Amino acid sequence: MDKITATTIADTVAVAIHGIGFTPTSSVVLMLMENHTLAATLRIDARPETPAGLWAAEITNYVHRLDTVNGILLLSFEDDHAMTPAQYRALDTVLTLTGRPIRHALLIRDGYVMDYDGNRNDKLPFSAVATSNAALALMLATESYTKLAADIPPCTTDTAVHELQKFADAARRMDCEDKETRTAVRSTLIGLILGYQCTGTVTPHEGAWLAGTCTHKGIRDLIFASLATSADDMDSISAALMGEAAPKDWDYFRDGADAIYTALEYIPPEHRTDLLAGLGWTRWIDGKGSEAMSFLDLARATEPGHRLTELLTRLISSGHLPASATTKH
Repeated sequence: MDKITATTIADTVAVAIHGIGFTPTSSVVLMLMENHTLAATLRIDARPETPAGLWAAEITNYVHRLDTVNGILLLSFEDDHAMTPAQYRALDTVLTLTGRPIRHALLIRDGYVMDYDGNRNDKLPFSAVATSNAALALMLATESYTKLAADIPPCTTDTAVHELQKFADAARRMDCEDKETRTAVRSTLIGLILGYQCTGTVTPHEGAWLAGTCTHKGIRDLIFASLATSADDMDSISAALMGEAAPKDWDYFRDGADAIYTALEYIPPEHRTDLLAGLGWTRWIDGKGSEAMSFLDLARATEPGHRLTELLTRLISSGHLPASATTKH
């Protein structure tokens, strides 16, 4: 994507929304800057009940995970809940003392965008964001759009369960320590992703293979790690899963995640848990923590106590950032 320059407050809001993949509500969005370049975009739920000092310390802890950040653009999306003035002042003070000052703060409320500290006479209708120069440039430069947890389609085939069960039975006999098994699984996955890249679709058969095969936890982890790395050793696979190494090929990673998302159409909801959790992981790796939690919430609703879902939830809730958060892509 060519460089996008934000010169107006509408441009800034457009870039922030693009960065997190959706229009937030009751949220604080931080655009973390390296000089004049956007390094990462973080969204935090507004929690007006939290003491200002504690809230500021928690947010600053997230910011400090990126060593090269030297300035912040803050956007307060105010709806049912909102950051309090005391919280803003505390955060501004702490970030300034640590060399990462808030350069500009915007308020989005009641259908308008305005300076947070201004007299509100400069406010713009929020609709101006969609027609801003940055929004139009991003629209033209974006070849595909984030597939959201809220938009997962219902299952469209009645034959899925029978075929899915056959793949699950086969998966129980797999040994993820066996190199030939890993090679066969990866070859099937590559074929599925290449087909998706050519057609934009997957087949019901491929959907059943994904859901059935991913009932084997080790093979499931291999499938998702293979989106990020082509290495076959366990150290590289583990590093990919823990976010310690950014994906080698971002187009392949995102196309693979989109292919798995598309396959959900052929998988009954009660058999989607492992794939939903895995998709949550892909969103976390891609810097979309809020959307990651949406997928994990769906997985938890389908299977309470699901181990991978709980592990990922704790990892993301702790504020742990993947290596991709500090890797330009």
